[in-house]
Amino acid sequence: MSNVIAVSGKATVTIPANESIAVFTQGESQVSRTIGFPQYPDQTTLLGTVRNGQTVFGPYSTGAVIVVESTGSQPVFYEVGTAPQVQQGRLNSQVQDAPTNIADGGAMAFTAAALLGGIVTSTPTASRNVQFPTGAAFDLASEFAINDSIDFTLVTLAAFALTVTVNTGVTIVGSAATAATTGSAARFRMRKTAADTFVAYRIS
Repeated sequence: MSNVIAVSGKATVTIPANESIAVFTQGESQVSRTIGFPQYPDQTTLLGTVRNGQTVFGPYSTGAVIVVESTGSQPVFYEVGTAPQVQQGRLNSQVQDAPTNIADGGAMAFTAAALLGGIVTSTPTASRNVQFPTGAAFDLASEFAINDSIDFTLVTLAAFALTVTVNTGVTIVGSAATAATTGSAARFRMRKTAADTFVAYRIS
């Protein structure tokens, strides 16, 4: 689940090296970075203002200390990771990034960011397998508690099936393939069951 900041609240978040922070609100939030200097007071610089949507700040190669503040009339949600996407708080305001298209080839694979984006497409020239990222890579991409889940859809744009395949820390329950007809889609729910461990359930 995403971290929540109440109206008029503030959070100071330590971002690990090479990770980012996603901030979402239906109101307004100011996001700043705090930098410390030896024998001098910390300096805080405004990075940006988030209004009625999501903004991702980073990645930060050496890590960062970020201050997220609710400056509007709605709570603020945030997540940290290598490809963070806020899922919570969007019941009345669905935000959909552009779908990720996976190039056709003999070794096709999802990235964690593609799965978190929610829609993945491909135009295969033969029936293809598409491998999940490892459970460790997916866990690192955002903030997941046990039993948190995300849904994603895989769409074939040609008359060939796409079949998702397992990886270390990721298993599949149910049919793993789309139909072999243009425009066919398969929808899955990825659920975290333990650290670095996920189960992908076919739900439609």
